[in-house]
Amino acid sequence: MKSQLSAIALVICSFQKVAAASAAAKFRDLGSSLTILREEDFWAQYSTKTSSAILVESSKPFHGAKSACSALSENLWSPDAQQFTAGLNTSLAYQVYLEKYPATQLFWISGHPQNCRAVDVSGQIQSVSCNKRLPTLCTSSGRLSNYTYQDTSPRYRVVLPVRKQEITGFRDAYGWRFDGVRYAHKPSRFEHSTVLDATGSADALKFGDACIQNPVWMGVPPSGSEDCLYLNIATPYLPSPKASRKFLKPVMFWLHGGGLSGNSGNIRNYDGVAMAARGDIVVVKINYRLGSFGWLALNGTSATGNYGMGDMVQALRWVRANIEAFGGDPDRVTIAGDSAGAISVRSLIGIEAAKGLFRAGIIQSLPNGWDPASRWTRYLSLDEITAIETSKILEETGCGLFKTRPRQLDCLKKIDASILNTLGTSTRIPVIDGKLIVSRDLPLTGGPGYMAKVPVMIGSTRDEMGGGRDWDTFTGDRSSVGAWLDWYTGGSTVYSVDGEPLDLAELANHPAFPAMPGPDGALRTVVRLLTDGGLTCGSWATAYSAAKHGTLSSVYAYEFNRTYQPVWWSQPPCVPPVTPGHPLGDPDQEYFKCHSGDVDYVLGMLLYSGEEPRDELDIPFQQLIVDMWSSFIWSTDPNPKKQYLVARNYWGTLNQLEATGSWNKLDWKNPTMRILGWNAGQVPLAEREQCAALRLPFDYWERKNSISGIM
Repeated sequence: MKSQLSAIALVICSFQKVAAASAAAKFRDLGSSLTILREEDFWAQYSTKTSSAILVESSKPFHGAKSACSALSENLWSPDAQQFTAGLNTSLAYQVYLEKYPATQLFWISGHPQNCRAVDVSGQIQSVSCNKRLPTLCTSSGRLSNYTYQDTSPRYRVVLPVRKQEITGFRDAYGWRFDGVRYAHKPSRFEHSTVLDATGSADALKFGDACIQNPVWMGVPPSGSEDCLYLNIATPYLPSPKASRKFLKPVMFWLHGGGLSGNSGNIRNYDGVAMAARGDIVVVKINYRLGSFGWLALNGTSATGNYGMGDMVQALRWVRANIEAFGGDPDRVTIAGDSAGAISVRSLIGIEAAKGLFRAGIIQSLPNGWDPASRWTRYLSLDEITAIETSKILEETGCGLFKTRPRQLDCLKKIDASILNTLGTSTRIPVIDGKLIVSRDLPLTGGPGYMAKVPVMIGSTRDEMGGGRDWDTFTGDRSSVGAWLDWYTGGSTVYSVDGEPLDLAELANHPAFPAMPGPDGALRTVVRLLTDGGLTCGSWATAYSAAKHGTLSSVYAYEFNRTYQPVWWSQPPCVPPVTPGHPLGDPDQEYFKCHSGDVDYVLGMLLYSGEEPRDELDIPFQQLIVDMWSSFIWSTDPNPKKQYLVARNYWGTLNQLEATGSWNKLDWKNPTMRILGWNAGQVPLAEREQCAALRLPFDYWERKNSISGIM
């Protein structure tokens, strides 16, 4: 009986040890900063860079090293299980580059009783006294994440103290993820949110609800919640409270696109771990309120709009207060976004309430030009937005039957969310609310008003409007520019900078738009015209005047000439033609470089989003783009340092940059931009003659006193 009890006790003890080993690690108990070491080359499941480790940075004797790995549900790293030169070598060399360790540093690895071993940065293994205190290399068995799969098993979890709260996240192959972190209290409808200073504990193991939306433009049903103010964090580094602040990482604060009416920080190509690992940065992606829930304004009431913009400011405040716990430097935050995210970045630059909450901006594919696109950047008044859009919402809901504005607002607040979400009319326009936005325009030429003087990257894809419609469904005269334009606009009127209706067919016949050859020549002319008038020219005018007057501290302009459309946002003309040897399309052939075709490159998400490489350059080009974006986030200069690229083994990027030269700041006297393609470099800022013909000249802001602007 006694032996049976001993056996049972042994089983229970063994079970307890296994359970303890697979439980979430308490970061506070580890007493050390942690870094995941793995070379991210964006080849995902095809990568040959397969060696990885968790670096426990504090120095411990050998027995403490084993205990630290055990607390992470890992073992000491073994050279018998992984090849040191398959990425771990360069990961450690980068730690030396960061000046965390000398080139002679040793790290604990697996050993045998009475034979404690350590490895140096070159891979040489030594026997070392077990009492010596060294940093530790643990195995890193976290799984590769993609848009369909994440392994959040308890063994991969970490409980992180964040001010007065404990947040449980998880690690994958390349970094730590904290998904669905609440940054603001649940907001009341048509009221501004307030930042959350949480206590207690919370899980961040899955995305929080997206904000309520009706994305009919994507062919999917209504979805989301009014309780949606969550953010997602990806980081390769978790600092101990004793760690030096100089090792904190810069932060990219990403604002999603979707016309301020759809999408979220959760969508398949917004996972931030890949970019965080490649660039050694912290990536934050947020949800903000959308459509009428985020932007409805009614003059004469407390509903002054811009709630989605207010959410962004509150999220920035949350980041300012909390991101250091996740390895991020609150003094080095870059706000970035595409499309609606670009609208938001531009707006935040002009919002004094966001002063000091970021130090740089990246503006990708900014709708900025003809009306109605101009309404996102030349703000309407409360009276104007009420007359143009809110009045229609009042009519559709029946709330307009009430005689006073306060009662109309009370009615709108009580309308079922699903009804308000699916009306024929929705508002999604920032307005002059007197709180966040106080004037119609940014003071780009140095006039009165607030504008953050920060470095900015700004640009677009070559053929932004190429994916606006499924051109293949057109059945009219394919050789007629006018027929294409009538079909595309559906008879809607487009207005010029002086508020006059534009005859687009007449503009297309301007000498600045010569007829293009080939059977698709008329369509190419139309896409060029619409891209210039709706996006490109307004962005170039913004860049030109900001550079001339120094209202932004530096401006880097670009144009993508290689794109890969996200799976969820593509049209046939945006896909390169299939050729022998290129079953997914040959990017060397001519195709439209459409809106959003840059996003997966920028975020390093091709393979993780299910987009297979089309040729041998898709992945190297993605590496190049992420290295440039990360360089800007690190230093506000998109030209990576040679020493950095060498330390990180990023030879493809280094060779390409040495072949194509530096990316120069915009000089207003001789404005140039960077073409983002393979073997492409600096060229004159595009479409000068075309922008002038469209009454959106580069010096539009200089002429503002003589023409009434709509930008």
